Amino acid sequence: MARKERRLRIAGGAVLALATFATRIPFRARTLFEFDSINFAIATIRFDLSEVTPHMPGDILHVLLGRLFYWLIGDLNAAFVWLSIVLSVGSVLFLWRAAAQLRGERVAVIAAILWLTMPLFWFHGCVATAYVQEAFFASALLYVGIRLINKYHLSALCALLVVFSLAGAARQNDLLFFLLAIVFILIKLRPSRRDVLLALACFFSVTALWIAELLRESGGLSMYLHYAHVESNFRTQSVLFGNSWQRQLDTVVKVLFYLVVSLGPTSIGVLATAIVFPKRTAQFIAEYRWNRKASFVILLALPALLFYLDVFFMKAGYLLNVLPSVILIMAVLLDQAAIWLAERVKRRPENPTKLTRPIITRNVAWVTGIIVVLNCLWFFVHWPGTEQVRYNSENTRNSFVHGAMNRFENSGEKWLTLSNRAFEYTSVSGIRAVDSLNAMTLRALEANGASNPNAVILASWWYRWCYALLPDATTFDIETAGHEGHLAVGISQNIHRENIFNSVIRFHARGSVLLLLRHDRPDFAEVNSQLHLERLPMPEYLDIYRVKDSAFVLHWQDRTFIRE
Repeated sequence: MARKERRLRIAGGAVLALATFATRIPFRARTLFEFDSINFAIATIRFDLSEVTPHMPGDILHVLLGRLFYWLIGDLNAAFVWLSIVLSVGSVLFLWRAAAQLRGERVAVIAAILWLTMPLFWFHGCVATAYVQEAFFASALLYVGIRLINKYHLSALCALLVVFSLAGAARQNDLLFFLLAIVFILIKLRPSRRDVLLALACFFSVTALWIAELLRESGGLSMYLHYAHVESNFRTQSVLFGNSWQRQLDTVVKVLFYLVVSLGPTSIGVLATAIVFPKRTAQFIAEYRWNRKASFVILLALPALLFYLDVFFMKAGYLLNVLPSVILIMAVLLDQAAIWLAERVKRRPENPTKLTRPIITRNVAWVTGIIVVLNCLWFFVHWPGTEQVRYNSENTRNSFVHGAMNRFENSGEKWLTLSNRAFEYTSVSGIRAVDSLNAMTLRALEANGASNPNAVILASWWYRWCYALLPDATTFDIETAGHEGHLAVGISQNIHRENIFNSVIRFHARGSVLLLLRHDRPDFAEVNSQLHLERLPMPEYLDIYRVKDSAFVLHWQDRTFIRE
C-alpha cells in the first residue's frame, strides 16, 4: 500500500471513529434501559443463571467486558453504555473496510455512512444492551471473510475462526447463526489440511478458554446443562414447538415490521433504484448472486433471519447481526444506481465529453446525503407517537408478547401507538423517555424512604432496577403476569436475590412500605381493598403507593403477606 493511500485510510478511519463517538456520546442513556440491562449489570457483580443474571446462555464475553469497563468507570450503567459506544466504533470501521474489500472505496464510504446513521444501530450504541455485540462481530466477520476470499492467507483464516469463536463468547447463539458462512468459506477456498487444522486449533483454544470461564461462573458443567435444559423461552412462539399459527404469524409480522423500520430511508433508496431501473437491477442481482463474496455476505445473515422468522424473535436489537450484510448489499445497489444515472447523463447530446467519475461521485453524494438526512430526522425529531406517555405505558412498552402487533393499549389511537413501537428502539425519544421514567420513579421512591435499609418495596414492575439503584432496600419482586391465581415472588437486598416459595411471607419493616402496582392490573382492586394506600404524586402512568398500615395481612392471589 502506497504511503499516500495509507494516510488517507488512517484519516478516513479517524473521521469515522470521531463521527461515531460524536453521534453517541451526547445521547447516551443515563439509566439502565431495560430488563436485560439490569441482568447484565448485576452479572458483573454476581453471575447467577438461576436468577437470570444474566439470562441463558450467559453471554460471558459481554459480562467480562462489562466488568472491565465497570472497573475503569465505577458505574454499572455507564460501563455498559461506553462498551456499546466502543463496539459501535469498531463495527463502523470493520463494515467500512468490509465494503472496500467487497467493491471499492466508494462503496465503503456509502456503507459506513449509512451504517453509522442507521437509527436502530445508532440507538443501541447509546444504551446498555448486548445487541451491539452482534453488530460488531457480524461486521468483523464480514471484513475478515471478504478479505480472505479476495486473497487467501493462513493468518486471515485463523483470524476468521478466532473472531467466530469470540462472537460465540459474546452471544452464544452466533455460533449457530454464523456457522454456515464459515463452512462456506472453508468449502470454497479449499485450504490445505494443515491450514485447516491450525485454524481449528486457534478456534478450539479460544473457545475452550471462554467456555471454561462460562462454566466456572455458572457453577460447573452439570449446573449449566441444567439451566440450558429448563430454558424454554425460545419455544414460546413457533409452530415447531406446538404453538398456534397465530403466534407464528405474530412472530413473522414482528420481524418484518422491525426490519422495515430499521432499514427505513435506506430501503426507500434501494426501492427507488428497483423502480427506476427494474430490468437492470434484476440482471445485476442475477449476475452476482452466485459470486463468492456476495454468497458469503448473504449466508452470514440468512440463518439468523430464518431463525427469527421461524422460531423466536423478541426485540428489534436481534436484527443487528443481520443488518450489516443488508447494508453492504444496499450500498452496492446504491453505488450501481449512481453509475446507471451517470450513464444516462452521458448519453445526452450536450454531455458526451463530461468525465464519468465526477458524475458518479455527485450522484452518490446526493443519494447518500438524502438518506443520512432522513435517518437523522428519524432519530431526532419528536414525531407523533413518541410522546412520553406512550413509552411509559407498561403495556405499550411490552411489545414482545403474543399478539404484540395487534395490541394498542391505553391509547385508543392505533397508528400513534404503532408508531411508538417503531420509534421506541430507533430514536432518541426512546432513550430520553426511559431515562425520564426511571429518574421519576427513583426520585419518588427515595423521597419516601426507599433507600433506607429498613424500607420494604412490594414491586410488580420496575423491581429489577432496585438491584442496582436501591440495593439497601428489601424488595419483594412480584410477578403477576404468570399463571392465573399464582404469584411468583422473590426477595432481594444488597445485590442478592432468591425465590420465595412459602405461601405465607412475613416481614418486619421499621421504615416505609411502598407498593408498585399499576391501577389497571386485574388484581389491583383485590390489593387495594385490604390496605390503606396513599398514592404518591406521580404522573398517571406511574403508580406508586405508600402503605399507611403499621401492620397488615394482605391476601394476594395464592400468597399472604404479613407485616408484623
